[in-house]
Amino acid sequence: LSSGINAEYGEELDVQSLKSKKKRKNLGKLLEDAKKSKKELQTLKKSTDEQSSSKLQEKAWQKAISMAKGEKQKDNPELIVKSIKRKEGQKKKSKKEWTTRVGGQKKAQKEKQKKRQENIEKRLQGKKKKK
Repeated sequence: LSSGINAEYGEELDVQSLKSKKKRKNLGKLLEDAKKSKKELQTLKKSTDEQSSSKLQEKAWQKAISMAKGEKQKDNPELIVKSIKRKEGQKKKSKKEWTTRVGGQKKAQKEKQKKRQENIEKRLQGKKKKK
């Protein structure tokens, strides 16, 4: 599997590219990491020594390369907070829809049971009248 050719697509497979596809982090962890990296960048910008400036430049290059590859940038805390709120809103909406659905089903079930009971009563009365 180190490097093989995908016969169907004619593309070369690489083990590192397969390993790099990791599971998504949860948004809370992403937010925490984004805040941490933002603080780190601010401290690097404030310091004047050469090592910190080289680290800052290296981070900028890494970000530019990942953007050029087309990877999504998940380093903006404001956007992550916005997506967390959107996800919570979706959860609330789906929960509300579910409760209305369950309530509607219970109501329909009660109506069917009532109708069935009425029909049984009608049949019994009809049999009693015949006798």
